[in-house]
Amino acid sequence: MIRTAFASSVALLVLATAAAAQTPPPGQTSPDQASPGMGMGGPMTLEAMQARQDQMFTRLDANADDMITGNELAPLTQPPMSQMGGPRIRSMITRADADRNARISRDEMRSAAAALFASLDADRDGLVTPAERAAMMPAPPAPARVSIPSTAPADPSGMPPGMDPPNGGQN
Repeated sequence: MIRTAFASSVALLVLATAAAAQTPPPGQTSPDQASPGMGMGGPMTLEAMQARQDQMFTRLDANADDMITGNELAPLTQPPMSQMGGPRIRSMITRADADRNARISRDEMRSAAAALFASLDADRDGLVTPAERAAMMPAPPAPARVSIPSTAPADPSGMPPGMDPPNGGQN
């Protein structure tokens, strides 16, 4: 039951983050644009990014010992989180383990958020804009071009090349 509640709360956090990252339709503004730095939809400050990391840290730290361990990250690789980007989130959080002790502290998460912010803030204005976030996103893969060999017979008799029709082609 606790694992399900944990997975659900992490799923809600991921979904809320993903939903906030959507650009509003033309002509509309998101609440984030009214107060910069407060959400993923509009410009975000370092403080806002670290606040999101703190919120995620608190949700992941199931035993409230101020450390996130592999056991606490395990639900990210199981359904339903595994279908919602959980393994990618786990990988990102694991990279925050600066001292490589297999335990991520809140300070390590905050430092990772600061490094991420610095890499995203291309113009160094103290705000990460939707355009800066989009520029860092990998381009979607090009659709695969599949070449299907022709199986059509070479001659009108329907026989492959080099084969004679039965009965000399007479019925």
